[in-house]
Amino acid sequence: MSEKKSSKGIKDIAYTLLDKLGSWLLIVVIAIIMTFSSDKFLTSANFINVLRQVAVVLIAAIGISFVILGGGFDLSTGMNATFAGCNAALLMKNLGWSVPAAILAAVFIGVVLGTLNGLVVTYLKVPPFIATLGMQYIIQGLIFITTNSMPINGLPESFNVFGRGYVGVIPVPVIIMLIFVAIGQVILKYTKFGRSVIAVGENETAAKLSGLNVNITKVAMYSFCGFCVACAGIVLASRMSSGQPSSGGDMALQGIAAVYIGGTFKGSIINTMAGTLVWGFMNNALNLLNVDAYWQKVVLGIIIIAAVLFDTFRANLAAKQKK
Repeated sequence: MSEKKSSKGIKDIAYTLLDKLGSWLLIVVIAIIMTFSSDKFLTSANFINVLRQVAVVLIAAIGISFVILGGGFDLSTGMNATFAGCNAALLMKNLGWSVPAAILAAVFIGVVLGTLNGLVVTYLKVPPFIATLGMQYIIQGLIFITTNSMPINGLPESFNVFGRGYVGVIPVPVIIMLIFVAIGQVILKYTKFGRSVIAVGENETAAKLSGLNVNITKVAMYSFCGFCVACAGIVLASRMSSGQPSSGGDMALQGIAAVYIGGTFKGSIINTMAGTLVWGFMNNALNLLNVDAYWQKVVLGIIIIAAVLFDTFRANLAAKQKK
């Protein structure tokens, strides 16, 4: 009898750890495997490099988290980020705007585009997938029109600090990323807006009956997403020292993947961070193992599916434990 209780106790602890750690456990597994596969993986330089590489995606993924938690979807984030970077570059290079003014204007345009997504989805009742797919093509067209499909080079050094600078040994993009993680977590956990987003995502009808202004909440979460992805686009343009018309092509799908891999549905931006790091460390591991670039795409696709299945399995175990 005592052995059964002991066995059950061990299982309970294992299930609890699995539920609490989630995607962080995947990072531990990757680290263990890579420790025996490459002596370059467990180095401070490599870790800092991975954090620098994922910074842009994580900043965007924080905004995407709010949209998905609120029951929405946004495919236009990659193009919105690219547009912000190109707009800032054009304003500085062609019109002679100062760095702060150009950044503020570019981010404002990103917020406007995010708000338009929210208005179309909320008030015109266009399905999020279709509305944001359409917006993606609209923004992409605007990018090609404004840039003539050519990169905007020769940006001020003071602008390049956001993507290429360091504070001591810590890259500036990593510092910006951590600030966004902290802000996103506080907003989601401790503000009325954050709680409203979760309530709308869980049950829109119940949220409406409880007195929440569902329409305003839905528009606001798309606006916030537009803000985050525009800031991500600024950091990306700064890191590349230019406004590149094709720079953010994969950002939307990478951000969405980070949310699903991290299991953000539990209502935590920290989970989004975990999902992004899984993506980043997998990319890094494949590069260190000299896996062919084409095969990397295949492996990363499999990892996304496996990570989501893992999160579903973890959630089911947690539900069984509660019973």
